[in-house]
Amino acid sequence: MSRSVLTIDSKALEFNVKSLSKFSKKPIIAVVKSDAYGVGVAHVVQLLERIKEVELFAVACVEEGIELRKMGIKKPILVLGGVLKGEGKAIEEYSLTPVVSHIEHLKALDGLNVPIHIKYDTGMGRLGFLDEIIEDPRVEGLLTHLSSPAEEEFSKEQIKRFKNILRYYKNIKYIHLESSAGVIYKVPYATHIRVGLAIYGEKPLTNYPIQLAPALSLKARLISVKRLPKGYSISYSRTYRLERDSIVGVVAFGYADGMIKSLSNRGKLYYEGKALEIIGNVTMDMTMVDLTGTDAKVGDWIEIVGPHQSFTELAKMAGTIPYEIMCNLSKRIEREVL
Repeated sequence: MSRSVLTIDSKALEFNVKSLSKFSKKPIIAVVKSDAYGVGVAHVVQLLERIKEVELFAVACVEEGIELRKMGIKKPILVLGGVLKGEGKAIEEYSLTPVVSHIEHLKALDGLNVPIHIKYDTGMGRLGFLDEIIEDPRVEGLLTHLSSPAEEEFSKEQIKRFKNILRYYKNIKYIHLESSAGVIYKVPYATHIRVGLAIYGEKPLTNYPIQLAPALSLKARLISVKRLPKGYSISYSRTYRLERDSIVGVVAFGYADGMIKSLSNRGKLYYEGKALEIIGNVTMDMTMVDLTGTDAKVGDWIEIVGPHQSFTELAKMAGTIPYEIMCNLSKRIEREVL
């Protein structure tokens, strides 16, 4: 039996997709790069493929696109990270749609009959053309990326810049720029929204206007429970000393599994609804918690993410973003679908 389990609620996943689509009044490009944000792409895409509101998938690189095709995915797959010399043959063979954001990407596609999306840099400072107009009959989509959706003024400026570029193109099938956070702008000229995090019920902004259902829960087993005296030091570097006689539990989940080390001495986990302080440094395979006042025993489950805290809330305690914690989830965590 597994020591840690990530559970994916398929009904919640579908609810979130439909909720996002209903709010935006647009179909969805589901972003499933980096193993579906660490959730497990093999499980997630099979669920999303059956939802009519999902019209396309998006991955980071050609290898991820090939992986989806080998899983039997039939819907269009965007390769967000461009295409390099030598990758064109695989793009064509596996019917992938490259996002072109540099002239070298176009050169890598010379002579290939594949649809392409052109990306513009309207303020992200990462990938994308600035103002070059690409005259190519293969262009079927245009996109940009909002760098800071929480900043309304700058986001609206990006939306305006992108609209100015669009006037140079005709008969474009796909226009997309709204992310999980960016959907709040309801861009009227966009045809699709391009979302990832919100699909799993994680809200990317405070006061998020879209109702989402928690689609993920994560738990791990206790592998040790013992009483230690006041003053006893806990874990590497002795960063924590017990202030009283305590019951200390060892959870079979460490930074190799995705427990960010910065949660040491500041994060919380849960046992039967009771908050447990993480004490001492998180280690590679184990995290220590204060179980005083509980009747927890070896083999019991400890909630890492679930009814009492989300990945977003865990990330705030760690001083990071939920994407980082999720993308670090280990392969050794069992994935199950409800």
